[in-house]
Amino acid sequence: MVQRLLRRVRSQHHGPLPAREQQQQKPQPRQHSISTRLRWSYLLSSTLPLMLVGTLLIFLNFRTQQELVFDEQITLSTQAAREVSTYVSGIEAQLLKTGRTLQTMRFRDQRNRIAQELITVNYPNLRDLSMFTLNRSEITHLSQERIFSPDEYARQTDDPAVLQALGGTGYRSDISHTSDGQQAFVIALPLRNDQRQVVGAIRAEVSATPIAVALRMVGREESSNVAYLINEHNEITLEGSQPDWSPPAADLETLLKVEAEEAPSDRGNSRVLFYERADGKMVLGVLSPVSPGNWSVMVEKPLGVAFGNVWNNMLLLGTLVAMVGLIGLGWGLLTAQQFLRPLKALREGAMALGESNLAHRIEVRGTDEMAQLAQTFNQMAEQLQASLSEIEQQNARLRQELALARDIQMGLLPTQPPWGHDTLNVDACSIPAYEVGGDFYSYISLSERRAAISIGDISGKGIGAALLMALTSSMVESQARQIMQPAEVLTALNRLLHVRFQSNKMNAALLYAVFDLPSRTMVVANAGMIAPLLIRRGSGVGTELEAEYPTLPPLSNHHRPSSMCAFVEVGGLPIGAMPSAHYHSVTVSLEPGDILLFVSDGIVEAHNERGEMFGFERLEHLLESIANPDDVHLLVDLVLKQVQNFMGFAEQHDDMTIVAVRPTLRCDSEVRGMKTSVNNTFVSFDSSPVHQGGTFDVSV
Repeated sequence: MVQRLLRRVRSQHHGPLPAREQQQQKPQPRQHSISTRLRWSYLLSSTLPLMLVGTLLIFLNFRTQQELVFDEQITLSTQAAREVSTYVSGIEAQLLKTGRTLQTMRFRDQRNRIAQELITVNYPNLRDLSMFTLNRSEITHLSQERIFSPDEYARQTDDPAVLQALGGTGYRSDISHTSDGQQAFVIALPLRNDQRQVVGAIRAEVSATPIAVALRMVGREESSNVAYLINEHNEITLEGSQPDWSPPAADLETLLKVEAEEAPSDRGNSRVLFYERADGKMVLGVLSPVSPGNWSVMVEKPLGVAFGNVWNNMLLLGTLVAMVGLIGLGWGLLTAQQFLRPLKALREGAMALGESNLAHRIEVRGTDEMAQLAQTFNQMAEQLQASLSEIEQQNARLRQELALARDIQMGLLPTQPPWGHDTLNVDACSIPAYEVGGDFYSYISLSERRAAISIGDISGKGIGAALLMALTSSMVESQARQIMQPAEVLTALNRLLHVRFQSNKMNAALLYAVFDLPSRTMVVANAGMIAPLLIRRGSGVGTELEAEYPTLPPLSNHHRPSSMCAFVEVGGLPIGAMPSAHYHSVTVSLEPGDILLFVSDGIVEAHNERGEMFGFERLEHLLESIANPDDVHLLVDLVLKQVQNFMGFAEQHDDMTIVAVRPTLRCDSEVRGMKTSVNNTFVSFDSSPVHQGGTFDVSV
């Protein structure tokens, strides 16, 4: 009953939450669930390798098809270069052969006939033919239209083709347009004798039509291909024949130099280039040299056409790999979900059990290991439910037994003193920390207006302390009726109870006081309890206490309180600590209005939520602040409420017992009537508000 009342009082205090509840409200660190780890494991173990293999396959396929495109363009460029080379080489070989034949003929008509046969029969693409001696004199000159007479011969002094041929080196000019609009180029070759000495030169103007035809044939095989001819200065000497063709946007010499430095792509004698045309199209070009000489054939194709099939294949293959990856990922997630569903059910079941919902059951699906685990869980829940029902029955019996033990223990404590109001006014309260406790107090009536009061505290808590408390309390009353002196009572109790306490490794703190009203004295002996507090009031209270208790600090008249309290210095070892322990008594002179306060250590050692202890200083300050402490019932109630307000929502860890005694003494001039009613039962709290800490200023 008292515990429930205390909880009700504490619930009215709106203080901070307990430290344990505050710790529970702290945000917990985020944890990765098994479902997340399982999904990532499926992704890393199946889908990711598949995507890597698919990406590698796409890359290798792209490289292979790219090589095929390069090889195709190289083949076309090489073939065109070979046809140009065959055409030019055939003409040069025939010119050398004709030149050696003409060197052996002395007659001009015979030379003209052979040369005309070469132009009209063997090589109709020869537009003009001239032959020179070593001194640059022309000895033969004819064209497809006519034969030049000697009067028309000219001495060639500035023709670079003739000069280079007489110097021993062949010459080939760029292709250019003639006066009749045809495309042609000039070939000049040196003529040598049997000793390999230059004896003359032969010069011919050759039509470029077969070369243009060969370049156009490249475009006929595939309309997107364009071929053109480049000279030794990297200049276009014969343009492509397609109507929409445009030359490269950049200078060829610069383009070829940059491509050679940044991304050399030589395939034998051919080079693969990527560049932009003047019309803005990106093209793939392959440059192949024409041998002999320093011409080159460039065959180009737009990138969209060249790699159209490649990109389509990559798109198809990438789509296929992505679909397979998504299917694999979906299957993995589905499998993970099927695996996680029973785990989720198990987690929910475990949470339900944690919330004491033992009726929760998991739906069993299938016959696999997870289904067996669910069946085991349901069996465990049934067993726990049965065990809980049995435990609840046992707890109910234990609660009944504890309630009975509590009632019995409360019945052992006196409800009212066995003397009249003219002896002692006394009030007491004991609040156990658990259902039963180890604190006790007792009233003993002696002869000739003498009375004894004891207060004790058994070490430990619970049933064991309660049993020893009953034994000790009964033996105190038994010895008190046989022995007069308090010190001898404690010595006898220690001798009788030492063996029993030592077998349980326990002891008992006990304070025993005898009040002799005719002599106005209190004789007290202490065995490990807190020393009694003497509360004295009046103008001379400070002087009297200082004289009787020299250990008190000196007080000035300005700061002397209306009530002064001091501990009566008496102590000793707890009962059962040592078998040969001896105790001594202290005699205290009493004055009218004096109050003695006996407390157990649960009062001064009470802790609040911050771990602070109530302590002796707070207790003394509280008692000194009371203006008129005549009402012992109000004094007990006041101290308990102050301690409870100090504790707040903190848990009580020790039994709390307090006894207040006011002897009924007569003054020399008058007899004070005692109006205070004696109430020796436990504190009964009314519905009045409880002070939330601070000092109680009470006038009685």
